[in-house]
Amino acid sequence: VDRIIDTGEWLTPRAIPYDGPFLEKPPLKFWLVAGAIRAGLLPHDEFGLRFIDALFGAVAFLYVFWLGRWLAGSVCGFVAVLVLFTINVLLFEHGLRSNNMDAALVLSYCGGVYHFARWVEDSSAKRRSRQALAVAGYFTLGFMTKFVAVLFLPLVCAVALVWPGTTLPRIRSHWRDWVVPALLVCAASMPWFVYQALQTGGGLWDAIVAHVYTRFTGALDPRHLQPWHYYYSQTWAELTRTGTQWIAAVGMIMLAVKGSTERPWLARLVFVWWMVPFALMSIGTSKVFHYAYPFLPAIALGVGAVADALIRAIAS
Repeated sequence: VDRIIDTGEWLTPRAIPYDGPFLEKPPLKFWLVAGAIRAGLLPHDEFGLRFIDALFGAVAFLYVFWLGRWLAGSVCGFVAVLVLFTINVLLFEHGLRSNNMDAALVLSYCGGVYHFARWVEDSSAKRRSRQALAVAGYFTLGFMTKFVAVLFLPLVCAVALVWPGTTLPRIRSHWRDWVVPALLVCAASMPWFVYQALQTGGGLWDAIVAHVYTRFTGALDPRHLQPWHYYYSQTWAELTRTGTQWIAAVGMIMLAVKGSTERPWLARLVFVWWMVPFALMSIGTSKVFHYAYPFLPAIALGVGAVADALIRAIAS
């Protein structure tokens, strides 16, 4: 962001301190922060650099509350957000208050999952079109901020749809709702990649390969080599620090059972939101815990569902 403001070079952001082109991630997040500072909407200081991240994190938490209220009630939504606030690393270690890419990615997943669920449930063609456009917008935010890290979003939605005995007929009936959003995603995402490919030749693809394939095979940074269970064990450790590890385990089991046997369909989507990315990320040898941040809201919603069920049981 500082180099964009200093040099006026927007299309090819430059790294600090070596001042080389930064091609490993698309520049949308840099553009948002630098644009707000250049326009005078934010000061060029620590507050200005972090404000959009904090805003994205706050909006993501609102989506978690709305998902929880829809899933089981207001208690579920409130407890889910509260649980996320207690996960220290999510906020402070490469987290939602830092000037990096993870707040935008977490928002992309929370907003994308919410609006996809609305698309599944809405009967109005006009409302379905708006929900599909919202999903496309959040996918574009994630893709143009952190590239392939957002690809689990459509995968999660697809797996939840094809879950046996659920809403698969929805695809046959309403697949046309996604034609325009898909074209808009391509139109918004392709120009920067085309420009960089023309400008750098193979440099763009070398950077992408180095920071995607090589990173997950462990050759990029040996310090990231971790056992297959790292995301599960590290998540358990973080939840243990907050005292919610066992209720989280019960919550995910509850979501799996509800998703398999009864409505709400949203329980299936939330369970898949956690299960599929964690399973696939565990295959690689190189692991960093902030890669798991976009999927922690699903666990928090499981905790909220248990809290809501307990309160209803006590009240009855």
